[in-house]
Amino acid sequence: MRILDPRVHLPGDGTPLATLVDLCRARAAAEPRRRVFRHRSPDAALTLAEFDTRARALAVRLLDVVPAGSRALLGFAPGLDFAVALAGCLYAGVVAVPVPPLGGPGARVESVVRSARPGVLLSTERELAEPQGEASWGDLVPIAVDALDHERADRWQRPDTGPDSVAYLQYSSGSTGEPKGVTLTHANVLHNLAMIHQATARPADAEGEPRPPSVLWLPQHYNMGLIGSVLEPLYSGHDVVTMAASAFVRSPYTWLRTLSDVGRVDTCAPNFALDLCTRRITSAQLATLDLSGVEMLLIGGEPVRAATLDRFHETFAGAGLRRDALVPAYGLAESTVLVTAGQIGQGPVLLRVDRTALTAGVARPVEPAAGGRLLVSSGSVPAATTVVPVDAVTGRPCDDGRVGEIHVAGPSVGLGYWNAESDVFDAVVPDHPGRRFLRTGDLGFRYDGELFVTGRAKDVIIIAGANHYPHDIEATVERAHPAVRERGVCALGVDDGERERLVVLVEVVPESAADPAELVQAVRRAVHVAHGLQAHGVELLAAGALPYTVNGKLRRADCLRGHLAGALPRWAP
Repeated sequence: MRILDPRVHLPGDGTPLATLVDLCRARAAAEPRRRVFRHRSPDAALTLAEFDTRARALAVRLLDVVPAGSRALLGFAPGLDFAVALAGCLYAGVVAVPVPPLGGPGARVESVVRSARPGVLLSTERELAEPQGEASWGDLVPIAVDALDHERADRWQRPDTGPDSVAYLQYSSGSTGEPKGVTLTHANVLHNLAMIHQATARPADAEGEPRPPSVLWLPQHYNMGLIGSVLEPLYSGHDVVTMAASAFVRSPYTWLRTLSDVGRVDTCAPNFALDLCTRRITSAQLATLDLSGVEMLLIGGEPVRAATLDRFHETFAGAGLRRDALVPAYGLAESTVLVTAGQIGQGPVLLRVDRTALTAGVARPVEPAAGGRLLVSSGSVPAATTVVPVDAVTGRPCDDGRVGEIHVAGPSVGLGYWNAESDVFDAVVPDHPGRRFLRTGDLGFRYDGELFVTGRAKDVIIIAGANHYPHDIEATVERAHPAVRERGVCALGVDDGERERLVVLVEVVPESAADPAELVQAVRRAVHVAHGLQAHGVELLAAGALPYTVNGKLRRADCLRGHLAGALPRWAP
């Protein structure tokens, strides 16, 4: 039986927190008029008193429809209503199930519905009135959270929930297959919030300065977006400004301009977002930015690349961005969100290793003159968490510098996948008796107290006994020819019945005049020079052919299926 430690306290006044309801209520009681939640386009704000009142009103309405313990689907366009819906579920003892906005692709949402079996659909009046295409919500009772009578809030009674009660289900993005719902308790989330607060400590804390506002564009149904836009601001006691991910993708300048306007500020983003900024920003836009107030840019959600950090800092150093504000991190929904993070003020920790040795699973440091591969640390491991790379053959913990599958144990690790059998959460690691470990599916190693993540175990391409990481090959191909579309490459290991062969799917820049044969040759040459590999297949695709999740991850399983079926749209020169 698991025993979760409920002894989490609110930073600042030390209020004991046993559930997320305690967290929301404590903040609302302490600063009711504070406008913690703000959203851009359209500009809107929500005070803590309004947040609490609306959440209580929603909780009463929910319990008029379904009993406590039921699931509620949360499908919202970016905005403030998502925060109210999440808190309303917590206040009712109803399990929240965040999903993409209702107007998005229906198939994956329907798979979540089949798994979670919700009884209620929460959204806004406008979104519920819009046709949902092929999506089918069955017998779900729709509730528009922005059209409730707030007077019903007076009928609210505190739910019978405790630390081990389920708070919400965090479904995966579906980047590697069918979405799975991680079951997270109040204790899981509170422990992780305390970890995040400690991991993002800075000298100003000791001087009594409050944490700065944060600016966030990540989708709110995604683990980093959910925690960052609702729960972490409540725990750490700072304001948050949210914006739509689509606004960032259309114009990365919008995000940077908001950071500049806020001044002293924190933010977070995946690696691809930094690349997008360096490619899309114009000199005229750059001249308008002042990023000297950025105290932390937490970078996670996908492998963090040294070259990306260098380019981003070089591009924006003139606007005042400090390199020590860049904080690489590692986490996953199965452990709520955060596992490790670098230190604010330290700057990214880098390690250069021998490429050939790394393919054999050994991180052997080399001097810069030797070339090698430059890896970025995801930070040191917090005291309350155990992180162990495990050898796939022996099942034993790896020595420092040896690559293995990363296993994680600690109070932030969820209970398991909802309504699905899985041994992912119940791994046993020698030398750690009685501990329950999460098998993350990620590969990495520990070195000098730091955790280095090298890739996904299931994505690794094994050729001639050597391991090759697809995101390394993809980065090489992106630089191979001007006609290769940015973030338009997928490297796959395809078993032809005799051996695994490398296939590279390449989106071509629209209206490119490149010669197809020359483009294929450039890709093959670049892969051979950088990785010593032969690309047996190079498939030229139309722009936008590769499927991505809403938070920017390649849906590799769909890429492979599309390639094998010949269903990916080809480039027509």
